[in-house]
Amino acid sequence: MRHLQCGVLAFCFFTVACAGGGPNAPTSPSSAIGGTAATAARGGSELPFRGTLDATETEDGSLHHLVGTGNATHLGRFTLTSNFTVDTATATASGTAAWTAANGDQLFTTVTGHAVVTFPTAAITEIHTITGGTGRFAEASGSLSVDRSLNLPTLVSSGSITGTINLGH
Repeated sequence: MRHLQCGVLAFCFFTVACAGGGPNAPTSPSSAIGGTAATAARGGSELPFRGTLDATETEDGSLHHLVGTGNATHLGRFTLTSNFTVDTATATASGTAAWTAANGDQLFTTVTGHAVVTFPTAAITEIHTITGGTGRFAEASGSLSVDRSLNLPTLVSSGSITGTINLGH
């Protein structure tokens, strides 16, 4: 049995040597380490996303426009612009948002939200579904939860962001 194992092992080494399939050959499985296969595996992983946000809203009837700034993982210092429609009867909203990283790369989301109003504040929870972006976020997916407190008389809010992002590459 031992001679058979040694013979099989020697045959494998001989086959690799004759085929030119050394450890750094393009077709060698080990060449994928740090290459395209490893990148695809990392891109397929959900990465934690956390941050803070300060924002101001303007309103025109049920249409709202939010502009904010913050700091978050994968974005660094960022700006956020969002346009959404508020249904005051149900205290819900839906719309779109663009998150712009410090280097100009953008992350795009669709957003739905719900508010619990206790005048003079509203506790808002928004779910941002990532739909893509530009630069390193071109193939991004995932979801973010924004929990913010809105001062109703001033329309100024602040909050926190948690979620996951898959960079897709």
